[in-house]
Amino acid sequence: MNIKNNVFYWLPCAVVFVSTAHEDKRDIMTATAMFVSEKEPLLVISVAKGHLTEALIAQSGRFTLIIAGDDQKQLAMQLGSAKGENTDKFERFDIKASPDAGGAALVPAGAAAWMECEVESSSEIKGYRLFIGRVVNQNETVKSPLVWHKDKFFKLGPA
Repeated sequence: MNIKNNVFYWLPCAVVFVSTAHEDKRDIMTATAMFVSEKEPLLVISVAKGHLTEALIAQSGRFTLIIAGDDQKQLAMQLGSAKGENTDKFERFDIKASPDAGGAALVPAGAAAWMECEVESSSEIKGYRLFIGRVVNQNETVKSPLVWHKDKFFKLGPA
């Protein structure tokens, strides 16, 4: 299918990272996410099967969803192009932890917001694992979020 004729090419979305850790392993990746419910603090993420992030979330039962800050375009592209099985992405890309993260683990400095989640359920669909997470802790910064639309990055601001 031609990407220009793909309806999902038109759907804008927040640029998000998913980070997780279990025992001595950790990983972070660029991902997709959306909220599930306005009444319950639930969201869903999609992770390719067989990736380190999928295994670590399944083992730990936890992940942190990070909304990229408006100046994290380069980090989004770096994390989208590297696999955690081969390298520690935090070291490779010199990712510094946010001083505002408090108890949150693995939140890159410069993020717009993050939500620590416990896995409620998961299911497999055509090479992906969908994780539904319950938000158990959250925080935001003064940074504006980064948005992706039609293969381009945008800073989000008031209309």
